[in-house]
Amino acid sequence: MNNNLKLFPHSHFRRIDYLLIILLVSWTSSTQADSIELLQKNASIAYEKMMDAKRSADDLAKDAAFAQRKLATAKQKLTEAEQEAEAAKIRSERAKTAAQQATNQWKQATDALASEWGNTEVQ
Repeated sequence: MNNNLKLFPHSHFRRIDYLLIILLVSWTSSTQADSIELLQKNASIAYEKMMDAKRSADDLAKDAAFAQRKLATAKQKLTEAEQEAEAAKIRSERAKTAAQQATNQWKQATDALASEWGNTEVQ
């Protein structure tokens, strides 16, 4: 048979194969590029969310540390106020005791005076 009479010469198939391979590679490359672009976009969004969460966590950690310092200061002031109240209570009890002793001494002195006046009137 004559090679020129063939419907699809062998070289023609080879060209179609190359063309199909080139189209397939181009389509695959385009699809991969779209996929990579989407992955980059998703990674960028995830990074921004991560950074926002990190900033928020840092801010809240600072707030918590400040609140802890404020609590420690309040506890210290409470301790000092309790100590002052206890000292005032002790001073008050001592003052009551001193007032009672002074009252007793006054009563003894007035009783002694009354007794002496009574003795002088009798004489």
